[in-house]
Amino acid sequence: MIEMVFNSILWPDKKAESLFDSDPDFFADLNLDMIIDGITSGYTDYNLRPFFITMPRSLDTVKYRQEIFKDLLNSEVFALMKDFSEKMNTIYKWVSTADRLGGYQKQGWLLEAALFYFNTMADFSLKLDNLDFKSQGLLMLREYLRELVHTDAFIVASREANTVKSLLSAIRYEMLIESSKVTIRRDKGKDDYNEIVKKLFDKFTNRNATSKSLKRFYETSMNQVEAAVLELIARLFPEEFKALSSFYENHKNFIDPTTAQMYRELQFYLSYIEYISPLEKTGLKFCIPEVGTVRDIYCIECFDLALAQRLLQSGSVVIANDFRLSRNENIIVVTGPNSGGKTTFARSIGQVFFLAMLGLPIPGSKAKLFQVDNIYTHFEKSEDLENLRGKLEDDLIRMRKILDSATERSLIIINEMLSSTASKDAISIGTKIIDLINKKNSICVYVTFFEELARIRGVISMVSQVDPIAPEIRTFRVVRSDPNGLAYATAIAERYGLTYKKIIERVRK
Repeated sequence: MIEMVFNSILWPDKKAESLFDSDPDFFADLNLDMIIDGITSGYTDYNLRPFFITMPRSLDTVKYRQEIFKDLLNSEVFALMKDFSEKMNTIYKWVSTADRLGGYQKQGWLLEAALFYFNTMADFSLKLDNLDFKSQGLLMLREYLRELVHTDAFIVASREANTVKSLLSAIRYEMLIESSKVTIRRDKGKDDYNEIVKKLFDKFTNRNATSKSLKRFYETSMNQVEAAVLELIARLFPEEFKALSSFYENHKNFIDPTTAQMYRELQFYLSYIEYISPLEKTGLKFCIPEVGTVRDIYCIECFDLALAQRLLQSGSVVIANDFRLSRNENIIVVTGPNSGGKTTFARSIGQVFFLAMLGLPIPGSKAKLFQVDNIYTHFEKSEDLENLRGKLEDDLIRMRKILDSATERSLIIINEMLSSTASKDAISIGTKIIDLINKKNSICVYVTFFEELARIRGVISMVSQVDPIAPEIRTFRVVRSDPNGLAYATAIAERYGLTYKKIIERVRK
């Protein structure tokens, strides 16, 4: 075994953190479940979801992954890793095929898989030596593989596999078929009729015809006759097949465990890069954010990743927005017209923080974020008829649980809470909630219809915008400004002749 510190390209420490087995509570509210579904859809064999739903506790882990992403965003590095991944996938498919078979056929499939594995690892290690890595993870991986392919165990197993392959490839036999009888005997050096027939018909070949690739279909299972023939060949060449059986028994677990783990972890990076690549081609920006412990945060041109993917199918592009909070700011209250992008904006902030905490490139051209310990969401939910509590009581109980759990390092996203409550009560309760969040000093994004909450001292007001010429048209831009919903209402009323003055004039007529 190789004695090295390297253990993982996901976790810088020797032991990985415990992985979640179910989505966090905030996933559905932020559409993160849809995002992870999209990322992992082509990678179902790897069980990647636990990696994507577990937010690391260590800032070192976040930075460790960010460094690896920086290396992988180099097209040459990505191409090599993708090629290695596809070859490993082939190896595992052959091993899986061998597991379904029996006898010498099982051993033969495993031998082919092992040969491909040894060649793949040696070639991969050699190519890694020619690349300029900066990340600690890939540098340690390169060193690990360099040592692996030079260990006695690897060299001996590789040589043995090639020796067995050469022995089997050298086997020549004749098969005589008479009625229901099949006879197998050693080749006596007669002419190869395959070549004779081929040469005979070669002159009839249309050499000017366009060549087409032919598909060959390999049947992994053997019928009774084929299996019997193989047994006869094995009896005729006992030493060669004894060598095959010996290799199988000694090297049935030929894949190095650390390599196997690294191969699975590599899909975490490749799947995400492939997921965001089509969006980058449309002009949307992704960046690796600066993540730290200082509460001075911003993200330029962030957007809702789930929405961006959905719009990509229709050829549309999502609208990007900015947000910023200085050290003494912690609460953003978002107001504006209905269907103006307020909820989408809040979701994009939650997504950006979560993806950043995983060490992933995030939607945005430039960002600096605070490491959060958890994300809490309170989105409107339909009333549960089996629950004897009223909707207001249920909302307040949910909010109380959040406030009891949140810390000064938490992110809280509240979306249109108390919309079914009388305005006066909703404003009073909302003011109290903001006061409690302030005392916790948590980061909060609060989407609301009530502009009074945006006027609370210390709160940052952001407003979803409309077209100044046609106020009924939403721009989906959200900017820092004083709440001005009344202005929107007045502009729309003027446009459609619904102001008090216009209505009175029409009534008098």
